[in-house]
Amino acid sequence: MSKKYWLLFLVVVLAIIYVSWGLNSKPIIVPLNKNYTVSNKVLMTNIKWPTYGQAAIGINNSGVVATHGINIPMPTASTAKLITALCVLKKYPLTIGQTGPIITITPSDVAIYNKYQAGDGSDMFVFNGEKLTEYQMLEAMLLPSADNIADSLAIWAFGSLSNYKLYASQLLKDHKLYDTHIGIDASGYSPTTTSTAYDLVKIGEMVMNNQVLSSIAAKPTASGFPVVGTIKNVNFLLGQNNIVGIKTGNTNQAGGVFVSASKILVNNNPVTIITALMQAPNLFDAMIASKVLVISAQSNFINADSVFNLNKGAVVGEYNVPWQNKIITAITTQTVNMKAWGGSSLTKSIDLNPINSYNSTQMIGNVNYYNKVLNYKASTGVELSQMINPPSKLWILTHPSSFIHF
Repeated sequence: MSKKYWLLFLVVVLAIIYVSWGLNSKPIIVPLNKNYTVSNKVLMTNIKWPTYGQAAIGINNSGVVATHGINIPMPTASTAKLITALCVLKKYPLTIGQTGPIITITPSDVAIYNKYQAGDGSDMFVFNGEKLTEYQMLEAMLLPSADNIADSLAIWAFGSLSNYKLYASQLLKDHKLYDTHIGIDASGYSPTTTSTAYDLVKIGEMVMNNQVLSSIAAKPTASGFPVVGTIKNVNFLLGQNNIVGIKTGNTNQAGGVFVSASKILVNNNPVTIITALMQAPNLFDAMIASKVLVISAQSNFINADSVFNLNKGAVVGEYNVPWQNKIITAITTQTVNMKAWGGSSLTKSIDLNPINSYNSTQMIGNVNYYNKVLNYKASTGVELSQMINPPSKLWILTHPSSFIHF
């Protein structure tokens, strides 16, 4: 057989193979928007900020999410005891159920009590030789906010208030809390301990992440003290509006200061909101304004449908069907119920696959939603909005490139 006949034979064979393959194949349809990500900011509701001083809102493990006023270091009053508690537990850790070492009250501790008792600070009576555990000292410092106990506990743990200042200053530096400065005492009675609402939220977050301290702050009372018997938490907002702690403060120089923690469910997950308010006229005003702030912060978790259409059937992509000269949409297969912090960004990532099966109910991709503030993810599948009619055999044979997977 001559060369030209072999060539003709080969062409015929290839044509037969092509026709046979083409008539039994389905063209691949490529999405017009295969992969893309978009972000939109969720609108913030009306946060009820105080009309004075400075304030901040944080979400546990997400940091500060909103601030108000000029955040400059101001006296902390007794919220400084949160730092004292963190330092003591770092030096002498406790777990839930442990009471720690027994601390014997000395004449120096009695002298500290007499100093605060003569002043305008808060205190708890102690006597020489009295025995208290580390845990009881933490309770006395955080619940009735005993200034003398804060200093005595710091001296027990670090040897002196000067040593405590060095230790606490390093802890603050390690956590990048550069606007918080430790003064001459561990109680916050002196105006030399200063911070900002921003930093106090971060400190409150650290306290709430410590199981021992967060459990103490949630106590209305504590009992078993040798002389005073039962002590009471001065945080009168405890238990209201999901508030679970954490610390009050009040001095002439600081005014009223309050750091709060409240717990709510968002997207069926527990979320702890930390607020800090400084420079109120007095403690009562600080706590009442904080309650309003807490309620508005809890209401600032917005349904993400205000940013993206999260309903079932939302259009997230398109497929061009060339043999029908038609665009078929890709739609979500379910409604996503998701809330996000108002003022934060919500990201939508869409991933669509090329298809060669035209069943409208097949999964052809997915959509993922993510809110960084809450570190929360949600997703839904994607399907075609309608069936696609198969192409004609002639169209298939005349469009070989439609089989190529792009």
